[in-house]
Amino acid sequence: MERINQSIKESIISRFKMLGLSTNAAKAYLALLSRPSTSAGFLCNETGIPDSKIYYALSELSKKGMIIVQEGTPNIYKPLHPKEAINNLKQQLVENLNQMTAQADSLADSLSPMFESVEGREEIGLAYVIRGQRNIIRKMKDLISSAEDEVVVFISEKDLLDELKLSIMKAKKHVEAKLAITRQLLKTMNPEELGQPRMLVCPCNIVISDMKMLITVSSWKDEVAIMTNDKALMTVSTEYYANPKCCEKAS
Repeated sequence: MERINQSIKESIISRFKMLGLSTNAAKAYLALLSRPSTSAGFLCNETGIPDSKIYYALSELSKKGMIIVQEGTPNIYKPLHPKEAINNLKQQLVENLNQMTAQADSLADSLSPMFESVEGREEIGLAYVIRGQRNIIRKMKDLISSAEDEVVVFISEKDLLDELKLSIMKAKKHVEAKLAITRQLLKTMNPEELGQPRMLVCPCNIVISDMKMLITVSSWKDEVAIMTNDKALMTVSTEYYANPKCCEKAS
């Protein structure tokens, strides 16, 4: 293998370290690529890794599936092709990540009863101000697309309906999407396009996602909205949708 200059070698070693390989292991593997069948002694001379540490580096490479060890006196070490070696390294990274994720899930399961057992715990209702129509639209789209069970939408502004229409249509494919729009907006569209929306009697612009988060536009003209997880407000809004005097079924 053609020798590489020091700066390139340091860059490669740095990239190996990002993949979880130690500096000495990376140095040893690079050295093996230039002499594919050699002893630990040669690697010490080639890399400058001390005798006391070279075997740790070689053991690491072997455990990660990057080299083959031919036992003898002395042992002979051979590198796997870089694509195969790094594929084995990637597989270990995936396995380690899966194990860590399982540990994280287990920890969450262990801690949940502690949190849930506290009597009288109150949910804290948080509210955030969103300014700018583009930001409001983006947040509403996020809530609609993230819904897992149900999304409730009230719209009285035509440009807002135009912006949210595609997101609502996509959401209807996997969640229950409840839409109410004003009589004026109903006249501008085919009611079946969005699944027979209800007619909104009192103009408002609201998105509720899975009864977890709500965005309500306090002033579309002034481009101000409020995002909150207040359960009471979400309950009142969904009851408003269900009330035939507030949201009539489109005829």
